[in-house]
Order: sequence, then structure tokens, then C-alpha cells
Amino acid sequence: MYDEILLTNIEFEALFQKCISEYGPMNLEYLTRSVEFTAQVLAETPRVFAIRCDLRFAVDTTEYDPDQLIFMQRTDPAVITRFMESLKSQIKANHKRNNRRGVPPLPAYIWCREKDSSAHHHYHVMLFFHRDDYAYLGNYLESDGDNMGVRIQKAWCSALSLPYPEHAHLVHFPTKGTYGLSRNAAINRDKIYHDFLFRLAYFSKQSTKVMDRQRNFGCSQLR
Repeated sequence: MYDEILLTNIEFEALFQKCISEYGPMNLEYLTRSVEFTAQVLAETPRVFAIRCDLRFAVDTTEYDPDQLIFMQRTDPAVITRFMESLKSQIKANHKRNNRRGVPPLPAYIWCREKDSSAHHHYHVMLFFHRDDYAYLGNYLESDGDNMGVRIQKAWCSALSLPYPEHAHLVHFPTKGTYGLSRNAAINRDKIYHDFLFRLAYFSKQSTKVMDRQRNFGCSQLR
């Protein structure tokens, strides 16, 4: 099943060249892992809902002010791990409230770390959910909403140790940033599968990666 979903060498090379023309220099290792990871997710889960989100830090002011909570934000490399653990905890609680058996098989995730002109780096994350359980982002502008968008915002605030909803804006959901994927669409090489891989390949562009000995790319371990 995995081999049927995974791009052939010719298909991968075509994707690679398209990405170079659109995004500039690419990290071949990151792109290869992204394509393989997506194939692995779809091999294990026939219907997948994916959400792209961008995670930023609060901007520090120039002078120390103990009343400014952003001085207390946690920006260490483990922040992405804390984010995922908080999100998984919320999903498990929701799973239990809805009387679903066992534990949620997903989310799985891919992330990259980038740096632009801002004081801090930022993260791009692609989250993969079982579409039979979760298939919508929801209205994340409602701070008391019971939906995935709000859970993601709460998880990032928790990871930073900043209060929600005051800092919910640090999570950005791009336009057309949700995707309904299926195993059959991948095997048949439907356009939606190719489009998704191309959008995900943005994570592998080289130009904005931070060369400071910290990890710039990672993904979860699937069971």
C-alpha cells in the first residue's frame, strides 16, 4: 500500500523541479521526508484531514517591563514539542467526552522553523487528523469555541506560557490551508494529492532556514 502511494523517482523529480522554480533552492532531505511521511500517513489512514498553521512568538519590547507577560514567554527549542503535547491532550479529552473508544490514532505532524526580519524565528506546521473524527477547522475567532482552530490556538499559547485568548493571534491559518486527502486519491495521483505535496514542499525551501545548530525540520513518529 505504501509503495502505491509513494511518488516514483520520475514523479519526485518533477515535483522537485517545480518546487525549485516556485520556491527557489530546496532541501532535498526535507522534501524527501515530507513525501515519504505523507505516504506513510495515508497508508495507515484512508481518510485524512490536514491543517496548515503558522506559529509565531510575541514581539519583545526594547526595555524590560515586569508587567509585560511576553518577557515570560518560552522560546526554547522544546516549544514545538509542548505545543503538540498540549494539542494531543485536548484531543484525548474531546475523544473521551464524545465516548469514543481507545485513543485517537492521530494527529501526526510535520514542522519547519524559519527566520525572517522579525526578532524571533517562527514555525510552519502541517497537522494530520483522521477525517472520520475531525474534518473542519471551525470558527477559531470564537474564543470559547469547541473546534480544532481554537484547540490549536490554546495549544500554542500553552507552549509559550502566555494567556489565551489574549495571544491567540500568534497562530495564523493561511487561506486555503485545510486539505481533505484520501488514500485512493493518492494512489490514483489525483490533482488534490499533487497540489498538497506541492504546498507541503514549501516547508523544505532553503532560503529562510536558520543556521544556528538547532533543528529546522521534524515530524512525528507514526505507530
